Amino acid sequence: MEELVYQAARRDDYQRLAEWLVQMSQKPDQHCLHTWSGQSAEELHQELLSYWDESELCYVMALRSGQPAGAMGSEYDQELRRAWLHGPHVTAEDWEATAGQLFTRLLVELPVGMRQLDAYLNVENTRGRRFYLQRGFQEREHLSYDFQLIPDERVVSGHQGCLPLGKEQRTSFKQLYRALFPATYYSAERVMGMIGRSHQVLVVAEWEKVLGFAVVKAEKSQSEGEIQFIGVREDCRRKGYGRRLLLSAIDWLLDEARVSSIFLNVSDEKLHARSLYESVGFRLRFAGVGLQKTLVG
Repeated sequence: MEELVYQAARRDDYQRLAEWLVQMSQKPDQHCLHTWSGQSAEELHQELLSYWDESELCYVMALRSGQPAGAMGSEYDQELRRAWLHGPHVTAEDWEATAGQLFTRLLVELPVGMRQLDAYLNVENTRGRRFYLQRGFQEREHLSYDFQLIPDERVVSGHQGCLPLGKEQRTSFKQLYRALFPATYYSAERVMGMIGRSHQVLVVAEWEKVLGFAVVKAEKSQSEGEIQFIGVREDCRRKGYGRRLLLSAIDWLLDEARVSSIFLNVSDEKLHARSLYESVGFRLRFAGVGLQKTLVG
């Protein structure tokens, strides 16, 4: 049998790679949620290219007779020094050896200085989970749940929309964001720096005082939107602000950004909010488990 050839993916490789990755991801026991979250092969192709063109993506392929027999990739952020791993995806007979080679070669392709690696697998992908645990990754305590909303299942808000974050509200937003999400992957400053490019921040506020906010992201391809964070001051909860922010986020993503679907992710410790998400049109798609490894040096 012809030996596997390992090589870094080039821009022209991503179309066939996207088609192969979507095919690979259909079975829950092979599914990596960083790789594929339910979009079409063409939508995934465009998403991968957008990361590639921003120098935020690398992939390694294992080829046999020029056809994929394995692949592993990563989105990365050099400023945060973090990498979000895709895969491993393997059809070769020796799964463990091929996956191990892909992982080793991927680490070489990543920019120098990465401090944290994150993986996110379907909870049924037990082989992938074992693969990461054997390499020193730790599973997160709580499972995560991915929800999706499509326009046909949208609930009309009937509420006065929340407004975009104003300049005079930025200090209050930063304080509340840091208090509610102290260890998240985006700082408040970074979120504000992305407003108008890929992100928007909508707020409930009393003049300069922010009572609650929603951080939303629209993919460059405009095929997908994401509600990344919703937070409300502790002394302002149970007043309907969370639902108002959620509906305003949906309105902005569908009406302003014109995305074709919206996603959000929540851990099982906050799954009590599931009824809220489903009441506005979201449907549960996948249950996932996060794994993380901190690198030294």
